[in-house]
Amino acid sequence: MDPESKDVAGPPTDAPASTTRDDAISTETVPKDSHVSPTTIASERPSAPAATQQPLLETPEALRQDEDGHAESTPKQTRVEPSSLDASLVAAASAVETPRDRPDDTDYIQHPVQAAQLAEEQELEFEDDADSALGSDTESATTTLSESIYNYRREHGRTYHAYKDGRCQADSTKREADRLDLQHHLFRLTFGNRLYFSPVKELKHALDIGAGTGLWAVELADAHPECEVIGIDLSPGQPTLVPPNLKFLIDDAEDVWIYSQPFTFIHARLMAGCFADWPNFFRQAHQNLEPGGWLEMQDYGLPVKSVDNTHLSTDVHRWGELLCAAARNLGRPMGSDVSESYKEWMREAGFVDIQTKMFMWPINSWPKDPYWKELGRWNQVNILEGLEGFCLALLTRGLGWRKEEVDVFVGRVGRDLRDRRIHAYFPMPVTFGRKRWPGEMV
Repeated sequence: MDPESKDVAGPPTDAPASTTRDDAISTETVPKDSHVSPTTIASERPSAPAATQQPLLETPEALRQDEDGHAESTPKQTRVEPSSLDASLVAAASAVETPRDRPDDTDYIQHPVQAAQLAEEQELEFEDDADSALGSDTESATTTLSESIYNYRREHGRTYHAYKDGRCQADSTKREADRLDLQHHLFRLTFGNRLYFSPVKELKHALDIGAGTGLWAVELADAHPECEVIGIDLSPGQPTLVPPNLKFLIDDAEDVWIYSQPFTFIHARLMAGCFADWPNFFRQAHQNLEPGGWLEMQDYGLPVKSVDNTHLSTDVHRWGELLCAAARNLGRPMGSDVSESYKEWMREAGFVDIQTKMFMWPINSWPKDPYWKELGRWNQVNILEGLEGFCLALLTRGLGWRKEEVDVFVGRVGRDLRDRRIHAYFPMPVTFGRKRWPGEMV
């Protein structure tokens, strides 16, 4: 790795030991019917350099005072060795990408900690033998918070978040949290161990929208101890033992953003299906970036695709069409209905230097190449573990299906996800753009 890239990529971005989840959390009540300042669930900078249990009750004013007075140097984070999971995933790659040298000071693309293959969209060879037709590679992968937040709504035996109920159709169970952690490692494998692709020159203040279980924000904060990181989500499922330069808030990105200072980098992952007014989201992101700051959207496409049309007339393809139709009926479009429009909406909001990188997730282990086969196995687990939750919320709320109908359909889709004769994949676009400098001509 180029020595100059040390300041760009930072320390290794492997998952730190500080990601331990703590189910005992305390915070203030957030009114359900009116938006207030974001509720802090992991808070203030400790005096010791190591990650420690954080004081959990903090007002918006205290947040601003902390941000105004953070001139002292941020404690240096302890280097975390690569996990065995990351090592096994990287070892599966049949080809590697060598980080290129930085030709000048304008190239600040984050290089991976170690050389790794990228899962960029391409035509893949598939196995053609009778034994690969059907079969599953999957086995399961995998102080009280106030009543207004932890009072998750139960529906058809699933649990959904209560804060801003109905805004996002994601399941909030412990099993789903485990799946999201697995999914983060799947992204790491897909992106060659990168956390982002935006050529951010200087990370000072970063915002992670839809933080989920918090792994991405934790790893960014560990890799860049000089950067103040804020992670927001509708559900309080983030760890409380976090790096000192990281805070998690319960907040809704659809409401008016009230952050006390602009960001140099805003990251959002898998948010398709969560917003009703996407152009407004991009306008607010643009308004809350410093000049020269970057916004990066890491998302998915749906329905699935294939290069040989083996996905056509299958239940897994119909599944994507039905989910997108249900999301449109609920006023929160998802999949390719939104991810294919990100560049246009970003341009309308004022972003420049907009780029899209296309990646892909095979639905199972149908590819012949060992790297892609491993990627498909991980994604098969990822989708099968979340399949019932994806379908129940959308198909019952958006299309009026009965639970019994959903259960039958889930079984049929699951069978397709195990069928290696279907050479389907999910397109996984990454779109990023920059806020122009004052007086900059396009």
